[in-house]
Amino acid sequence: MKEQVSAKQQERSDKKKKKLAALANLMDLNDRDRLHEAELAKKRDSEPKSSGPETMEDDGFCTVSSKRKTKNRHTIRSTPERPTEADPDKADEPQSKRIRNDEEAGGDNIPGDTLVTLSEEQYKALSADLRRRKRRLQDFPALRLREMGQRALLETPQDARTPIFLSDIQNLLMSGMIGQKSPCRPDRWCSIEKWVSLSHSVVVILEGLSLYHYLSNESQFEASNKIFNTKLELMLPQQGEGMIIDEIAQIPLTSVQAKKLIDQHGSLESAVALNKDPTLFVRGIFPIEGRQEPGMELPQLHPDDKFPRTKLLLSALQMVDEGYPIPLQGELHSRFRSYKFTKKSYKPVTNRSPMYGVDCEMCRTVAGVNELTRISIVDEEYKTVYETLVMPDNRITDYLTQYSGITEDIMKQVTKQLKDVQKEVSALLPDDAILVGQSLNSDLNAMRMMHPYVIDTSVCFNISGVRRRKSKLKHLAMTFLKETIQENEYGHDSIEDSRATLKLVKMKLANSIEFGDEILTQHKRLQEIANACSGDSITNNMFAYSAKRDRRTAIVNVGGLQPRLKELIEKAEQVVPKDNSTAVLVHEVATTKEAVRKVTEIALENSLTIANLSIPEEDFLLDRAERSAVKIDKVIERLWNTVAHNGLFLVLMGGSTECPKGVAKIAIKRLNGTEQTSAPIGC
Repeated sequence: MKEQVSAKQQERSDKKKKKLAALANLMDLNDRDRLHEAELAKKRDSEPKSSGPETMEDDGFCTVSSKRKTKNRHTIRSTPERPTEADPDKADEPQSKRIRNDEEAGGDNIPGDTLVTLSEEQYKALSADLRRRKRRLQDFPALRLREMGQRALLETPQDARTPIFLSDIQNLLMSGMIGQKSPCRPDRWCSIEKWVSLSHSVVVILEGLSLYHYLSNESQFEASNKIFNTKLELMLPQQGEGMIIDEIAQIPLTSVQAKKLIDQHGSLESAVALNKDPTLFVRGIFPIEGRQEPGMELPQLHPDDKFPRTKLLLSALQMVDEGYPIPLQGELHSRFRSYKFTKKSYKPVTNRSPMYGVDCEMCRTVAGVNELTRISIVDEEYKTVYETLVMPDNRITDYLTQYSGITEDIMKQVTKQLKDVQKEVSALLPDDAILVGQSLNSDLNAMRMMHPYVIDTSVCFNISGVRRRKSKLKHLAMTFLKETIQENEYGHDSIEDSRATLKLVKMKLANSIEFGDEILTQHKRLQEIANACSGDSITNNMFAYSAKRDRRTAIVNVGGLQPRLKELIEKAEQVVPKDNSTAVLVHEVATTKEAVRKVTEIALENSLTIANLSIPEEDFLLDRAERSAVKIDKVIERLWNTVAHNGLFLVLMGGSTECPKGVAKIAIKRLNGTEQTSAPIGC
């Protein structure tokens, strides 16, 4: 039998219903107000702009009025008229104050009494609707910067700043399109929360606009500074190596294209590894003379290799992550200022470039660090081409004999110093030599030298299945070479270790990119199982989400497309079935104004929209820089207004011939049109 509801409980229930009805009324007003704002904005965009007497020539930028917008006043829902003669003091009292005073007096005179009389069913339905609204408001994507991302912030002092790479942005976009199954995730520098809620992505590339241009005219980017809280320094390819859009477009542009790569290479992870160019950013950091011209054929594979050995090279991003000495500006420049290059200049690396195994032994000195005491280098024939003991600059306090094999007696007659070793190594190595080693960053740091072409067996071999968990060289040699090394009771043998690393790499090259890498092997195995079970892994595994929605890409380019980008798009089109509308849509326009107009028309129709705009060098000459910055700022603001709720908006400033450094601005749009504020997270 249902318990009798007390008068007190009934009173509380009635008050709760009144509050809920009032809240529903406010939500309805807010919804109507947002619709009204959207209609006004649409009307403003559609109205033709009158040309005044000082009409500027069409220089490729749209003119946006700077007139202050009139505030949209809320229209309060009409309520039954109430006499004010009884209380003339309240005749001019604001509505909101009367409501508050009435509530404090007991709540009997809350306006909208017609909404208060809710039935139990209406009350439950309204409560459920409010819960749905709350979940929808909470279910928004967010970008959180990790330590590497925080280091790249423009607010970080320049001497402590380390830029992110274009591949970091590429990984972010791929994760936005594919989700958690993306083979390239941006976890190195950021974290995406609730990626599935991303509505779409809009990328604006401003070729010709550099970090210097932006910082020199930052005050002119008023709208941009309000839109973006996340502004990062961006490391770009060397000028002449290709446009930013060429590199961004390396991501699988359609789910069908991704499936084609899976069928060809076994897994998307393997496809990414084989299709990347690890030397792209290295060429802009190290003194490398000459470059591979587009269209030129690379030398054939080495006779012993089944895939290009250049695909095992560490990229500049990996070198930074692994602690390799690299001549980047900021904090890394300060750390490696005294280091020497292995060569004064380098030739481009090829599939026939020679490999050399390198291993060093170190001892502890009074400086509190491990310093070089022995170095061994072997060639691809496993012959020792360089072997010497080295006397550290500081007095040795611990010979670390159990690891290094170095004793006090061995070092008594040694006179060779580090500077001598640096000269001899530089004279020995060819201009395109590939150095091979286990955690070679430690060896190069001990040598106090920097080298652009490196294969690290601790990176390309992984038997744990966890990328950050590295295997010891001793275990790798036993697992793959069936050889026992480092068993000498007198310590390690650097020649033995050099040969082991070289043997491992040559064995991998003789097999496949997945060989020795449990992570890539697992992905390939899962793909094969999915194919065997369903015959269509794309709808059951990696691209389940992509298959549910048409994840299209659109490219809006000012001028004609570059040959390299055309080739990429043609490859994507070749794998699209005739009855499938999923494709890369290309729009070539003549001016920036047309590009902006086209993006506003199509942005909501595509998963990813890329606008490639070119900024002429003369626009940022001293007398025109501020005016150009204002125009660009207005372009950015207009494009931001086209981004939908939960949309990802990126502006990439692509550097110039004078300053190759760029800027990446990132924002995620909230329901009220503001940016999601990124908060740092721990690694």
